[in-house]
Amino acid sequence: MTAELSPQPLDAFLRSVASTTYEEARRLPGAAVASSRDFDEIQAYVIDLYTGVDAVESYVETDGQVVDCIPEDAHPAARRWGGLAVAPDQGPPEPTESDEPTTPGPRSPDPGSRDVVSPPQHDVPAARAAPAGTTPLYRTTLSALCRYPNLAASSAKERPLGLAGTEAPAAALGKRYATGEQNLPCLGGASRINVWNPFAAASNQSTFSQQWYYAGLEGPVLQTVECGWHVDITMYGDAAPHFFVFTTRRNYEAGHSFYNQAGQVFQPVSNPYVRPGAPLAVSQSGGTQVEYKMGFYFTNNAWWLYFDDHAIGCYPAAWFDNGPMATHATRAKFGGEVGTLITQWPPMGSGRHASAGFRQAAYQRVATVNPVSGGAAHATLSDAGSVSGPCYSLQITNNSGPDWGSYLFFGGPGGDNC
Repeated sequence: MTAELSPQPLDAFLRSVASTTYEEARRLPGAAVASSRDFDEIQAYVIDLYTGVDAVESYVETDGQVVDCIPEDAHPAARRWGGLAVAPDQGPPEPTESDEPTTPGPRSPDPGSRDVVSPPQHDVPAARAAPAGTTPLYRTTLSALCRYPNLAASSAKERPLGLAGTEAPAAALGKRYATGEQNLPCLGGASRINVWNPFAAASNQSTFSQQWYYAGLEGPVLQTVECGWHVDITMYGDAAPHFFVFTTRRNYEAGHSFYNQAGQVFQPVSNPYVRPGAPLAVSQSGGTQVEYKMGFYFTNNAWWLYFDDHAIGCYPAAWFDNGPMATHATRAKFGGEVGTLITQWPPMGSGRHASAGFRQAAYQRVATVNPVSGGAAHATLSDAGSVSGPCYSLQITNNSGPDWGSYLFFGGPGGDNC
């Protein structure tokens, strides 16, 4: 039996953070921090994050990430919002099934066969329970943040992913999509997201399967809540797909846009079923398909994130500064996204085109929306201007019945001139 790894104690870790110099930080693996001033900002951020924080217990996850179990009131988001989140009494409503589906879906996976989907809790590595009165927190390290040119770049979804000194605007990161969307006033939605592990080049590419809920599309301030999985080697230090949550309250601008626990914006419950940033199990081509149900629901004055029907945390309405997302969204979108700073575009989904179908191509199924009028319904999706041709493709089927509902297959190998 392999012995459990022992992490550096939190107090010793913080002393090492305080004593690290810019020259030492530049020699960290994958370091891209642009200047001494940028390093000072990163160092101050980490020290401030842990001010007054003691770890009751620390351990190393199976993927190598360190988790500190800290008193609940010491969690950075609890300090920002006056406590950790308390889960709503009721979860989001489920869609009402129509008697006559428009189109039959693919053969539904049999839960009793080897094609089992929606893995149980123990297949989510971040599900280990924290001691009573504490909550788990992924450790934020200098080595992780110094893989970016500056602090702002570490949490911007539209960030430039270049090397140290890169000053390119956010628009320099090219984006391509294969997505379906529906415009309607809504309180969120959900889907079952199929997980793969496509290749992405370190520091220059990103690849996602996700949901977006938008408001302010026609106004001066665009706001979103987003969730799904992505491959981001710069962020996590590995090439595995990780569960993520993201928000912007102002047009994807730095300082107003954050991933996971960055910015202390996402307010978790005290002992969540899974934490944003957790690595996920992966589907096998031609074999077992792995999927997780996730989505947002606006209730109790917050955008609540659900993962496999567990409430794991929220974005309080106050985060949106009385903006459009402080009450509801106006668009729901589902599908794949890739980004690159080099001429080669990364694979999306499984790397196979939508036409490859079940067990080969990436999918999202049972895509639902929650209208502001109440209840839930299968989404009625239309192509959101997706890239077509040899790089990526999309196939949408609406209202196929209870097992697949509204679903999309999407993805492709990427390549040149996408």
